[in-house]
Amino acid sequence: MNESVRVSNKIKAYRIKTLYSLLNNTDGVIFTTFHALSKYTIPKNILSNEIYTFKINKNFNIDPLLLGYEKKWNIYEYGEFSQKGFVKDIYIPLYEHPIRIELFDDEITRITFFDTYSQKSIENLKSFVFMPGAEFLYKYEENFHKNLRAFFSDHKYQDASFDIQSFETLPGIIYGKRETLLDYINLKDADFVVINENENIKSYYERERENLEFIFDDIKKELYKKYNGKRIENILSINYKTIEIDKHNLLIKKISKKRKSDEIPILEWEDLKLDDLVVHEDYGIGIYKGLEKVKTHFGEKELIKIEYENNAKVFVPIERIDKISKYVGDKDLIKIDKIGSSSWQRRKKKVEENIRNKIQELIKLYALREYTTGISLNGDEEIEEKFRKTFEYIETGDQEKAIEETLNDLASTKPMDRLIAGDAGFGKTEVALRAVVRTVSSGYQAAILVPTTILAQQYFNNVKDRFDEIGITVELIDRFKTQKEKNIIIDKINSGAIDVIIGTHALLNKNIRFKKLGLLVIDEEQRFGVFQKEKIKELSHGINVLTMSATPIPRTLYFSLTGLRDLSVISTPPFGRIPVETFVFKYSDKIVRTAILREKARGGQVLYIHNRINELEEVEERLRKIVSEVKIVSAHGRMQKKYLSKIIKLFYEGKIDVLISTTIVENGIDIPNANTLIVDDAERYGISQLYQLRGRVGRSDKRAFAYFLYKNQLKPETLKRLEAIKNISGPGSGLKLALQDLEIRGYGDLLGVDQKGHINNVGLAMYKEILNRTLAEYYSQEFEPKNIKKQILKI
Repeated sequence: MNESVRVSNKIKAYRIKTLYSLLNNTDGVIFTTFHALSKYTIPKNILSNEIYTFKINKNFNIDPLLLGYEKKWNIYEYGEFSQKGFVKDIYIPLYEHPIRIELFDDEITRITFFDTYSQKSIENLKSFVFMPGAEFLYKYEENFHKNLRAFFSDHKYQDASFDIQSFETLPGIIYGKRETLLDYINLKDADFVVINENENIKSYYERERENLEFIFDDIKKELYKKYNGKRIENILSINYKTIEIDKHNLLIKKISKKRKSDEIPILEWEDLKLDDLVVHEDYGIGIYKGLEKVKTHFGEKELIKIEYENNAKVFVPIERIDKISKYVGDKDLIKIDKIGSSSWQRRKKKVEENIRNKIQELIKLYALREYTTGISLNGDEEIEEKFRKTFEYIETGDQEKAIEETLNDLASTKPMDRLIAGDAGFGKTEVALRAVVRTVSSGYQAAILVPTTILAQQYFNNVKDRFDEIGITVELIDRFKTQKEKNIIIDKINSGAIDVIIGTHALLNKNIRFKKLGLLVIDEEQRFGVFQKEKIKELSHGINVLTMSATPIPRTLYFSLTGLRDLSVISTPPFGRIPVETFVFKYSDKIVRTAILREKARGGQVLYIHNRINELEEVEERLRKIVSEVKIVSAHGRMQKKYLSKIIKLFYEGKIDVLISTTIVENGIDIPNANTLIVDDAERYGISQLYQLRGRVGRSDKRAFAYFLYKNQLKPETLKRLEAIKNISGPGSGLKLALQDLEIRGYGDLLGVDQKGHINNVGLAMYKEILNRTLAEYYSQEFEPKNIKKQILKI
């Protein structure tokens, strides 16, 4: 079967583990699908030859890369491995935990299981069994190329979407032997139970007949004979419409209660790709050339290699990694530095001089921020504790830290101005709600401003019961309210009868005059327009402001990086969260059909994004032809409230398989069962918008898939944007994308003065360091008590 969709590591691990079990065990029950049963796999004799047992004091002399493993800096999933000096980490499908192997040269000195989140060892081992990480083994690459040429020659295959990732589904090409799962089973003693055979097997066979005829032409398996008029022996056919297994009987406790995840660094070295530009504090801008083993006086050591002009090399010990940062700036305007030249030091000095010339504006901002008196909110400990207990998950480490930092801000006497940056579904909202409860229990009102009606409704639905339990009154104001309803709500806000108001830009109504506003929460401020932001500025003057974003806009991010706004980062995923598998393809009906049917087959739902309302009917009609066997409905923001609410409700309840929508779902749809996203015309969207859309899926412990499809030839910058979101995934990816957005879009007028050229000259990280160092000098001089009043008066 030609399939342009990459198989997840988890599925590959389950398959190879099952094959390993079948090598030695004849008893047991195998649950599979007709599709999985009919796929070629690694031949039995080859798998058997690639099983090894390793013990302490024995040599570990195999390369995991050749045996189906992917190399990473840190490993989190089956089928991954990493190597740092003489330490190898491997996530073997046989084991619940990954294995860490410590070596002296090639000799094994220690073996341990370790935790994927903390990366710490948890149990010592004396030995372990090593097996392939997937069915595709690069060890047999020579056979692969030879057989592949024969394959294309024989079949004249010309599907442009057929790429290297598809070969994992065609091991018959690699090994030159066409074996399936059935070759691992003793067919004489096996019984087959086929559920819904007419609906599943026959439709699959008919749909893929063309592919099956040339892929399986030599295989005469019993299951195919049935469709040539012959009967398979030992077949029991059960035609149930559905078979349900109550997952709550399989897993009693919510997995989020199981453990706390340790924090994951937001910028890891796996973010660096070979030939990326990096900045060394002392030597300037160079090219990252990976890690290299170098002989030193202390023995062989792994060092970071950076290349400079004229092929000069600098080797940096891993323990001095703090001296290196990834270059963020306009790569087209920069050239790498020359070792021994004074150019780098001159550029740094020029940046410092420029900052000193412009420092007064920054000093004013600092003075205003540091010395404006606000309100101190100390809350009610009993109410806050009662609310905390209504949170059904255990807080992650940096979620707890963000809550603590936010509550400390509220307790201080200066107005809070904090950005909470974190990926979709990582728990930013809970931080905001703790701040809301602190504010209300201190006798003040709180407002939550969100960009979309759907998000406002979701906020309200999620918090109403929790707030009711502790006696906090909450109301919602949006465009779906009648004018009469709005007037009643506004009167209650102005009189102080409402503690918490949640709303869209309707909250910025000039008739709203809060009786005692103590906190403004802004969710995804980049979604608001210029006029709305000016209104927000008026509303937020002198009060506590908490901003939340997965992909902060450049100005917001810059203010946070330079200390003009406090920053809390939530980079730890909830336990069990798996990064969304992201694909960028040219549009084809086959990819869309495969993606939808794959999700449908595992009981999930699909979000299909098309952002032109006048074309939604046409898209819906096309999808019905491509995948007639699923239920498809479309929705958009101009629909009447009752119809839109009904559609969203049906989708929540799982009664719709595919929801075609505009970007109204970008903020607000939170359905754990929706784990496939398809965006057509992806080239029309900005990087943060694509990221927000991707955040609508993958909000459970299931593997989620995002397909960004384009129809026309892409411009280089557009392709760069799509590749950015494809390549950046995992914990902290929202902030990484925001940094990359800074790089792609430039910096513009960040502080009233254009700093773009200076940032490009040294990179964002070095610019920030010089800025902070210069500010620190001025801070000690300018903020002497005698000078404070002067600065405030100037402002």
